[in-house]
Amino acid sequence: MKNLIIIFKSLVVLILLSNYSYSVVTVPSPASSSVLSQISSSMSHSAVNSNNIIINSNNVTSSVISSTQLKEEIKETAAELGLEVDENAAEILSDESSDEGSSKDIAAAMETLKDNITELDHDYVMTMDENTMVYDSGWMDLEKVTTGSNGLSYSSDKNVFQDGVSQQGRGKVYVNFNKGVISADMYTRITLKGDSQISHEWNSGAAGINAIPVVASTVRALNSDGTTDFDEFVDINSSMQVNSTTLAPNYDDGFTKQNQMDRFNHDTSNGDAEKRVFMYGKFITTTPSGEQGTGTIVLEGAHDAAAAATDAGTTTYLGTIERLEGSATIVGSALK
Repeated sequence: MKNLIIIFKSLVVLILLSNYSYSVVTVPSPASSSVLSQISSSMSHSAVNSNNIIINSNNVTSSVISSTQLKEEIKETAAELGLEVDENAAEILSDESSDEGSSKDIAAAMETLKDNITELDHDYVMTMDENTMVYDSGWMDLEKVTTGSNGLSYSSDKNVFQDGVSQQGRGKVYVNFNKGVISADMYTRITLKGDSQISHEWNSGAAGINAIPVVASTVRALNSDGTTDFDEFVDINSSMQVNSTTLAPNYDDGFTKQNQMDRFNHDTSNGDAEKRVFMYGKFITTTPSGEQGTGTIVLEGAHDAAAAATDAGTTTYLGTIERLEGSATIVGSALK
């Protein structure tokens, strides 16, 4: 099962976990009660609602802090929680946090960071107790882009997603700081071209927290009937394409490149088109106190009558991929 997404410094999180991260880890040692109290007191204890959410282009940082201060606070928090410091994430985060910027800017800057969470056993049940924090992005509006936060180009056509209607995604992340475990409920409300709105809902499964800032991502295939499935691409990819001529590699356990192209093809003149949507999500913490983080949700689909798995056919197919993106600043609250 592919894993999810999340990041957090003094612990903020994102949408998380993907389904094909294969290693299993030992859950970190419990955090001290003083650390949990500090985390809890730094955040609102009211239930998460729309007032906790800052969407899209609003400023992520309410006050600018020095990069040196942020790095030092990350180290202190990691030490108290018994976690490692993700030096790359801390460096990029400190550079971005030294200036005010939008959630889109920070999401783009953090695009290159690798996940630092690890999947737990599939039957692991996360404990929901007084040590659990919840991070709810609320419903994020997803907008069509021709240049993604990953720097890749996408089609300006409107053949996959219905134009002029609201396309939305949401992540609700649960973090048990005492046990060092994270999980998330994911939701989408989308309308494909010519169809009625469909809703998707699924749980990511659980993952272990290894380092801070936490970096986590999730991928999923959204079916046209409202169900979900594995995306069948190898590892976690922020897009169906690696570049303008290369499709993300697929698992070879019964799936071929042609199968993958058909799964996410929305041109129904091709009888093999399955009209699935590729979903990717990522979360980043953006404040040293840990009450804010930036989350991104991405949806993609292609529209190609031929969808041929040749070199030339792949280039044509990739040129038809349409992409929706949404970013939000998320504020956490203690679970009640």
